[in-house]
Amino acid sequence: MKKKQRSADHEVQDEEQKEEIQAELTNEEVEKYKNLYLRALADYKNLEHRMNQERQRMRVSIKKDMIYTLLPILDNLDQAEVFNQDPGLKMISSSFRKVLMEMGVKELDLVGQEYDPEYAEVIEVIPGEEDNIIQEIIQKAYQLDGQVIRPGKVKVSKSQ
Repeated sequence: MKKKQRSADHEVQDEEQKEEIQAELTNEEVEKYKNLYLRALADYKNLEHRMNQERQRMRVSIKKDMIYTLLPILDNLDQAEVFNQDPGLKMISSSFRKVLMEMGVKELDLVGQEYDPEYAEVIEVIPGEEDNIIQEIIQKAYQLDGQVIRPGKVKVSKSQ
C-alpha cells in the first residue's frame, strides 16, 4: 500500500516539475528551439541526399572502371576468333558480349561516319574520296549508358 502511495506521489511530483519547466519556457524560446530542430532536421536530410548521390556516383565510377578493364579481354577474344573458328570460343565471346550488353555497354559502329574526336582517335590517315570519314577500325569504341568509356582507334580518309 505504501509503495502505491509513494509511486502516486512521485508521479504527481513529476507532473508538477513538467508544468514548472513549461511555465518557465516562453513562447519565443519554444519557437527558437522549434526552429533549431527544424534546421537540424533539414541539414540532416540534405546530408542524407548528398550521401545518396555520392554513393550513386561511386557505383557508376566503379562499374565504368571494371568494364574498362574487361574490354581488352573482349578485344583478345575478337582477335582469337579471326584466327580460330572454334564453336566454344564463339560461345564464350557471345556470352561475354551478352553480359556486357546487360550491364549497359554498347559497341559503337564508326565505319563510314565522319570522324568525331569524342568517339575515336586517329591512328592513320589514308587516301579516300572524302575528308574525315572513318574507313577502318583498329580498336573498337564502347559506350556505357550513353557515355563513351573507350574511344576507338581508327583510320580516317583524306581526299587527294
